[in-house]
Amino acid sequence: MTPPIKSDAMAILRGISHRGKHCIMAKTKRTSSASSSSLLDQFSSPVSVLILLSIIGLVLYGQSMSFTIGKFDEDVIITFNEKLLKNPSNVFEVLQRDAFFNNPGRNFYRPTQNLSIFLDTQIGKGKSWAYYLTNILLHISTCWLLFLTLKDFRFRPSTALATTLIYATSPLFVHVIAWIPGRGDLLIAMFTLLCLRATFRYLDTGKVSTLIFLHVCFFLSMFSKETSVLIPIIITAAWWMLYPRRAETSKTLALTLLPCLIPIVLWFVARSMVIPKYPDATVFGFIPFLNNLRAIPETIGKFLVPIGLAPLPAFTWLVTGLGSVVAIALVVAALRHATDNERKLTIFGIGWFLLFSAPGVAYTNELGKIAYDYLEHRSYLPMVGTGIVIAVILGRLMDSRHRSSVSLAILAAVVFYGGFSYMRAKNYKTAGAFYDMAIAGNPHSGMSYLNRGYLRAISNDLKGAEADYTSAMTYCPEYAEAYVNRGVLYQNIQRDADAGNDFKQAVLRNPELFAAHYNMANWYSRREDMPNALKHYRRSMELKPNFAEGWAMIASIIAKQGDLPTALPIFEKALALDPALMVGYVNRGKAFYNVGRASEACADWRQAAAIGSAEASQLAQTFCK
Repeated sequence: MTPPIKSDAMAILRGISHRGKHCIMAKTKRTSSASSSSLLDQFSSPVSVLILLSIIGLVLYGQSMSFTIGKFDEDVIITFNEKLLKNPSNVFEVLQRDAFFNNPGRNFYRPTQNLSIFLDTQIGKGKSWAYYLTNILLHISTCWLLFLTLKDFRFRPSTALATTLIYATSPLFVHVIAWIPGRGDLLIAMFTLLCLRATFRYLDTGKVSTLIFLHVCFFLSMFSKETSVLIPIIITAAWWMLYPRRAETSKTLALTLLPCLIPIVLWFVARSMVIPKYPDATVFGFIPFLNNLRAIPETIGKFLVPIGLAPLPAFTWLVTGLGSVVAIALVVAALRHATDNERKLTIFGIGWFLLFSAPGVAYTNELGKIAYDYLEHRSYLPMVGTGIVIAVILGRLMDSRHRSSVSLAILAAVVFYGGFSYMRAKNYKTAGAFYDMAIAGNPHSGMSYLNRGYLRAISNDLKGAEADYTSAMTYCPEYAEAYVNRGVLYQNIQRDADAGNDFKQAVLRNPELFAAHYNMANWYSRREDMPNALKHYRRSMELKPNFAEGWAMIASIIAKQGDLPTALPIFEKALALDPALMVGYVNRGKAFYNVGRASEACADWRQAAAIGSAEASQLAQTFCK
């Protein structure tokens, strides 16, 4: 017989002794002899688990500390903002920018993530090891918190450990840890588990310090990723479904969670100040949600069966079908012969997964399928719910007479997952290897071809770059950026007519693309077709009004046409936007010289020469004796 449950009003989410206390999961009869223990039982103390998870995390992902920065979005976030991030005085500035450090913002507002990347830059002096080490430490912390949370849910320590090891080694999460922009998902997962545990600790103890800790964690989480707005919902669901003292703590819970409104409101206010507008309904909303529903079964399938993994994946019916089978099998296995407590845990786990999956499923990249269908790192937090369902199944299996065999099978799976993850992480070592993997996983991603083509172009592999740009056009005929990049490539190898044709195609396919108009304008300018050049320069400035060089080019053409009074204020505007704009000083100097204002011309050329313009230095030596 199972021991009687004591009515001690202890919370379900509380780290108390397993025996003789309120138990959320019904236990089957088991012996306590040493022969029934498994290898997992020997390492299931919290300290042992933390050490074990630290070893696993460092073994699998320690290699990433030697990886280079430059993969998808890493360059946009870090490389392009190196000057901003390396200056310690910019700590408040980084909090006022979007997740890509744009100002004004265009995308997500995640200042906690920004701050963590800023601190990594300060600690590591811009070296890659600091960014990747932080990701590893966050993963280790999240896995340890998952283990503790499963124990709080009254799972046997060995069951909690088995589930945590599967989570810690799953190849699905390589993209979260070995890719720096996965930072936001690591942060929100850690903070969600901290908030969950802190809430029920507070309901049990009433300690003010615990309440403060809860709201500090929620504040940091809310400013890590916007999905955090759902944390109070999942806490309430856990309280309603799993907490034994609902009647006497309902008012306390309401008062505990009510202050969560403060960071939520602050986030929306701060976001509106940094990012002027909200995403279009075609990017975030109900229609993208319907289009992306297949991400739900696909991520579940990939979590346990590492097939179809890709950093920038496309939907495939094989993975969708496999994932659907895996999802159904998990639910059936968990609910079949389930006790009331197991049923509640299963439903809670399913709810967790669906709730935290919803925001990611409802979002699609502005480029749509040209880029990818979904991103695997967004499943990091939702998969905690899947882990709860798996724990229900494993708990039942590990309480059976085949416990030792089940433990060995789990360990074998963990070793397989770990080896798979270790080898897969190697593909994140360089940007080139990353895009090779991305294209292998999604051969129709025009964006992957474009980015790999760019890497090849700057490495002087011009044939490879041309092939990639052409592939991007083949798979995504409306991808204007591919035409722009191939046009620039042709321009650099003196295939001027081909370059012009590509620029024209880019303008035709996307009239709102700044780079298409600007390169088209440059092409016309080189051919001395100034009316068309001026038309496209002006259009490009409508699309990107703070681009100083564009205004300088407009002023140069107007001055060349003999209208210096009109050109001068435009030169001033360009130099106000960028006081170090060499082409602005050089071209204004030429304009001055052409109307006989030699002293002003020489002053501009000397200024440009001081900045570093070789052309200005030559002009000054020739005409300013």
